[in-house]
This record gives sequence, structure tokens and C-alpha cells, in this order.
Amino acid sequence: MADLAPGTGAEIVALDPAIADDVANRLRHLGFRPGVRVTKLRTAPLGDPSVYRLLGYDTCLRRREAAHIEIAEPS
Repeated sequence: MADLAPGTGAEIVALDPAIADDVANRLRHLGFRPGVRVTKLRTAPLGDPSVYRLLGYDTCLRRREAAHIEIAEPS
């Protein structure tokens, strides 16, 4: 998901199974679960973090966290 262009949306397919349990749990609690639609809104000037919209709210994720979220082909 880290490579989404700003303004692009996609559906979450899975979380990387290699991710640490505490990080995976945090992402799930934030709503990053399979089947959820997410849109990248913008990226900070230095490239990290990025703002994502999902489930009616906006949240920031660092690139290293977003890289563990697998998405379907962006649309």
C-alpha cells in the first residue's frame, strides 16, 4: 500500500504475515483489515508519513507500516 499515488484508492487484501504481532494488531484496530477500501490522500513533503482515509476517518502511517498492507490493484 505504500506505493499508492495520492488520490488513489484500493481494497485491502491482507496484512503481511511476517509483520510483528503488535504492529498487525495496531493496524487491525485502526481498521486496516481485508475488504476495507482505503485511499491515500497525501504524503508529507519528505515522503513520510502519508495520510490515508478509511472507514470515514483519516490516519497517518509511516511507509514501513504501509508496506505490510497488501492491496488489490489500485482503482
